[in-house]
Amino acid sequence: MKNIIRPLLEKLNLKNKNSKIFKQLPDEEERQAIFLKYKDQIIGAASLLAATTLVLSSTFALNYLNTHENNIYSTESYTLLVDGEEICKVRDPKVLDNIISKLENDLERNSELDLAFNNTFEVVNSKAVDKEILSEKEIYNILKKEVDYSTLAYALYIDEDIIGIVDSEYKARNIIEEVKKYFSDNYDKNSIIEVTTAEDVKIKQIEANSSEIQESDDIVNYIIKGTNEERKYIVEKGDTYWTIAEYFNMTLDELISANPSADPERIQIGDELNLIVPKPFINVQVKRKVVQEEKIAYETSYEYVSYMFNDEEVINKAGKYGISEIEAIVTEENGIQIAKEVVSEKVISEPLTEIVVTGTQDPPPKQGTGYFINPLPGSSISSRYGSRSGGFHRGQDMAKASGSSIKAADGGTVIFAGYNGSYGYMIDIDHGGGFTTRYAHCSELYVSSGEKVYQGKIIGAVGSTGVSTGPHLHFEVRKYGSTVNPASYIGIQYR
Repeated sequence: MKNIIRPLLEKLNLKNKNSKIFKQLPDEEERQAIFLKYKDQIIGAASLLAATTLVLSSTFALNYLNTHENNIYSTESYTLLVDGEEICKVRDPKVLDNIISKLENDLERNSELDLAFNNTFEVVNSKAVDKEILSEKEIYNILKKEVDYSTLAYALYIDEDIIGIVDSEYKARNIIEEVKKYFSDNYDKNSIIEVTTAEDVKIKQIEANSSEIQESDDIVNYIIKGTNEERKYIVEKGDTYWTIAEYFNMTLDELISANPSADPERIQIGDELNLIVPKPFINVQVKRKVVQEEKIAYETSYEYVSYMFNDEEVINKAGKYGISEIEAIVTEENGIQIAKEVVSEKVISEPLTEIVVTGTQDPPPKQGTGYFINPLPGSSISSRYGSRSGGFHRGQDMAKASGSSIKAADGGTVIFAGYNGSYGYMIDIDHGGGFTTRYAHCSELYVSSGEKVYQGKIIGAVGSTGVSTGPHLHFEVRKYGSTVNPASYIGIQYR
């Protein structure tokens, strides 16, 4: 009891320790007497304090309930259904009318055309707490994504087939111009006379849904490529245009055509190559005026000698192209010339006639005689058959100036003529009886696989292709597939 006396006394303004009452309370008995004297007042004050606290608590609770009632209990609201699906809830259905009207006006203003919503809108009674009610801005953004509308649009036709739809005639015309620009941008603008399309391209106004409207850039790319298909390849170590084209069953020209901005000779690891060969829906024709130099072909005259075979030729005097300056109107379709009209021509230099010496003798039979001749007369031996630099040299190197004529050591059938790794350009000839000869590091090949040659026929020219330290002929003789020393067979009957 004594623990609550002091607070109650304070409520009754009896808290001043300097008051007469406190000064007259020297002991506990006197304090008890005072308490009994003011008992009714103390109990009244306590009751008043308790009642006040209860009233204040009740008032606070009622105010909080009134303020936050809609976050505790679901109250009346309206739900917007678009095509049967709930989109949002509002307290006032007029808000929805305002938002839909604003959206319709905004879309019409942006497209500059009248439009109509294709959706069905329905408002139904519902219940919701405040946190379920969206703001007008939130509702506007949701509806903008959800609504489907019809509008007057413009379709791009190529030979009566629709190739794309946009929302303005300006965009449709600009698409055609962008395609034309793609195929004519690399030309000198001053040289262009006109840019047209080979196909019949038309623009027609149609009614279309909003979902059918396309982006202009997408239509431009589709027209140029002829497809929406995407196939890419990332260059890896060791890749070349040749190996990539072969792996994907493409020709080299197709791979180059699919990547017009790439350099086939300078691809690097990580480069991205397109594997779709463009087949444009529109073929752009560029007619332009050009002034350029062109070669004038030279004539060839023959001199006949009795000491040469009639299928042998030696150039006695090289011909030379003449040069003329022409002015012409050329037409190119997608970069490829399809027509040329020469307007004027001025000869700058006359061509020089080439003089060729050939023989009158019939060549010997195109089969092995059993005797090998020197395939490169006048040459010097630069490396012999056998051990060399810790390895084994399988042939005989015969050095002579690049371009010198290489002859077949004997008659036979060419079984290979082409490029072969470290050998470079080379020729293999089968002479029968298990004997073959090989001619490597050539700069030029004059025969092809399957061709029959006679002994002494010029089959190629000295070069330095493949792994080579300088112009020479690497000559091999093989017997049943194994190499033998060529020096032991040149100039002798080998079978």
